[in-house]
Amino acid sequence: MREQKVPRGRCVIMIEACEESGSYDLPYYVDHLIERIGRPSLVVCLDSGCGDYDRLWLTTSLRGIAAGTLTVRVLTEGVHSAMPPASWRRRSASCAG
Repeated sequence: MREQKVPRGRCVIMIEACEESGSYDLPYYVDHLIERIGRPSLVVCLDSGCGDYDRLWLTTSLRGIAAGTLTVRVLTEGVHSAMPPASWRRRSASCAG
């Protein structure tokens, strides 16, 4: 194609492969190569997930994602940390007798 001077499309690929989250090197290289990169007409970001399609999402960890509902109940009376619950004391007394 080059020898025949046939126009062809241009594809610029930038791979960010930082070992941990943060991509601390990426902004430097984008700034340094901005003239060679030009103005892209399409940006594709391969990532582990995204919350919506309105913005570009970045993953901060690939160790896993957990979702759930946490229910917290607060004690209604004070308890000394060295004192076992009353239910344990009743079992112990019934076993000893």
